[in-house]
Amino acid sequence: MKKTIIIAALLTAFVGAKAQNYTLNGVEHTTTISPVKVENFNGQTLVNSTANKKKTVTLTKTKFSKSLDDYNALALPELKLGNIIGHPTLGWDDKDYSIPDIVPETYSEQWILNDVFYDGDYPVATYGRAPSLEPLPWGESEKDISRRGRDPHLIMLVDPTKDVKKVYNTSNMTFPPKNRRAEIDRQSVGWAVVKDGILYFSIGGLDGFDGGQNCYIVAIDTRTDETVWVSKPNTCNSNNFLIIDNSIVCGYGGTGKPDFVNVLNRFTGVQKQHIRVATAPSWFAIGNDGKLYVSLYDTHISFTIK
Repeated sequence: MKKTIIIAALLTAFVGAKAQNYTLNGVEHTTTISPVKVENFNGQTLVNSTANKKKTVTLTKTKFSKSLDDYNALALPELKLGNIIGHPTLGWDDKDYSIPDIVPETYSEQWILNDVFYDGDYPVATYGRAPSLEPLPWGESEKDISRRGRDPHLIMLVDPTKDVKKVYNTSNMTFPPKNRRAEIDRQSVGWAVVKDGILYFSIGGLDGFDGGQNCYIVAIDTRTDETVWVSKPNTCNSNNFLIIDNSIVCGYGGTGKPDFVNVLNRFTGVQKQHIRVATAPSWFAIGNDGKLYVSLYDTHISFTIK
């Protein structure tokens, strides 16, 4: 009971809004780091979906299976690769690191751009701490490897008018244990999409963080800043997730864990399908044939979508 009370207190805590200024394309902007409130966790939702939003897609596994030796990271001819390349680069090579003019590389001095996601209604950028200049055991520093921000916790919503709509700091959504070894030992934003005014993002960390309350998806109404829902923990640690009609398709798994493809109702966060797969899901994409292709740890598989 005592542990439950402590977790509940952490979940309901939130940080007050704080004004931030930055200059973009020679113009000064002011925006707000808005609080993210989590009042219900473990899949309990804050809203009920209307009748026409209750139905979700149904996935049925096909016989398709190819090893990673045959195709690299879902690079199949029939796939629309734009569905999985939602950010500047899938790797850490800065030569492929290209960002739109509407996205600043730094925010409020301390935040460094990590990723830009294009899958939603407009770009969404994530920011993290500055890469360290301290040499790693092999001689290179984090900055030598890539200039990207590390451990992203800031989400910036960018509209087509080249002005920042809103900035969210998700640090107050994480509650790591007291024996955290360092500031980097916390959960980070993995993937983020805005669809129909709702910001959806996955957040997760290493095993053992947050007392098992780890690797979940959050939905926030960008018009009110209210949390719409938070999925069950251990729902999503895949590299991306897809929004398909009324559904979110994502994956969870890893060494020593059961591996699943999950289908959630995107209006409530309720899990509708929980499909066991052989190894951990990594990337999801829709093929030109309308099928869902999933890159697992060592295999590519596909599903029909109904």
